[in-house]
Amino acid sequence: MREDGSRPGAVDVVGKVEHRGVDFIPHDERHSSPRNIFWIFIGANLCVALFVVGWLPVSFGLGWWASLSSVIVGSALGATILVPVSLLGPLTGTNGPVSSGAYFGVVGRIIGSTIALLVNLGFYALSVWTGGAMVVLGLNKLVGLPSDNVVLGASYAAVAIVSSVVAIYGHASMVLVERLLIPVMAVVMLAGIYVYAPHFSASAVGGQYLLGSFWPTWLLAVTIATVAVYLYANSICDWTRYISFDRHSRGSLLVATWAGSFIGLSLPLAFGAYVGIAIGSSTQDFVQGMVALAPIGYLIPLILLGGVGSLGQCTMLLYSSGLDFSSLFPVLRRPVATLLLSVVALIFVFVGTMVWNVESSLTAFLQLLGVATASWIAVVVMGHFLRGGAYDTDSLQVFNRREKGGVYWHWNGWNWRGTLAFAVGTIVGLLFLECALYAGPFSELAGGVDIT
Repeated sequence: MREDGSRPGAVDVVGKVEHRGVDFIPHDERHSSPRNIFWIFIGANLCVALFVVGWLPVSFGLGWWASLSSVIVGSALGATILVPVSLLGPLTGTNGPVSSGAYFGVVGRIIGSTIALLVNLGFYALSVWTGGAMVVLGLNKLVGLPSDNVVLGASYAAVAIVSSVVAIYGHASMVLVERLLIPVMAVVMLAGIYVYAPHFSASAVGGQYLLGSFWPTWLLAVTIATVAVYLYANSICDWTRYISFDRHSRGSLLVATWAGSFIGLSLPLAFGAYVGIAIGSSTQDFVQGMVALAPIGYLIPLILLGGVGSLGQCTMLLYSSGLDFSSLFPVLRRPVATLLLSVVALIFVFVGTMVWNVESSLTAFLQLLGVATASWIAVVVMGHFLRGGAYDTDSLQVFNRREKGGVYWHWNGWNWRGTLAFAVGTIVGLLFLECALYAGPFSELAGGVDIT
């Protein structure tokens, strides 16, 4: 064991299982760079699940230009909120929830872990569902493959198994997959712009506004895009912890994070809105509509998009979930925790296809977790700057080693000031929130505008 408590020789390389969990990453093992952060954001998000999120503004009744502007404004805001969190990984040598122990206490960091698990498993389920459905519906139109629940279930399982394997191998293998997916998915999307062009009209003005009038509905769409970006706050340090500020500047990481998250999210969201305008009111199901409008020659790219494109996001989300779950239950090594969570997430997929309304459930999911995540970010970022970005990396690992003490122990491992600030921020946000699952008492105070 090194003096910092890490195991020697746990090097992260492609093709070998990464043995690192949330333990401190020594500087001599930090082989990543800000450039990788940029490519991870892009490679992980060129997938059907993000197209569905981009379609939401259209489903809210917005036209093309309103939908596009909401995506651009929201992605820029979300990237700006997310950027400071990326600094924690290189400074603490661990992931975001463990780093947040500096402000919530080493036990209180389970707040961040819980949010991260909900975000990652929710989007993982969405990615598997949309990717698997795209494969089956494409094959149904192309060769007549049945699209019943048995075939859909097999497709979901196939996507889940492949993404689980990559996630179990770990960080280096995941980064390679994300980078390989970019040119493939970029070609598919560019071809899609041409394919759906005959059905697309930039002058489309939309339909009945979801919230009754334009500005409240547009601001809801902005909120959705903003949240879609900054929900990465709990997982971004999973990747930045492999970066050393001895070799790379903080400025380069901040630029790479902003550019990667803005471009990586705005492109698929805008493409989803584009296809949504092309689909129009012919169907309420985005994936079905996308396949129905596609000519025979574009079905193979769509099948590729569903089966292969989903791997980027599924792998990244499952990796983050396994990393955090193993920190809560140290008896489970990261690969084992990843495997267990892949099974749990697959159950979510099967349940979701039977009982959830995708549009309303996804919107509510983003809004509710967006409030909690924003409060978590506020505590972490304010704490980071108030303390000058200084961390006791050994004390952050106390809970992971099942010990007590250290500068972040506070009261039985909880920092009640940080926890109270988070609770107040979240409760106040919920008071002003209205979604399909819940309406706060002050949700109409601003005339329907989402001010959470």
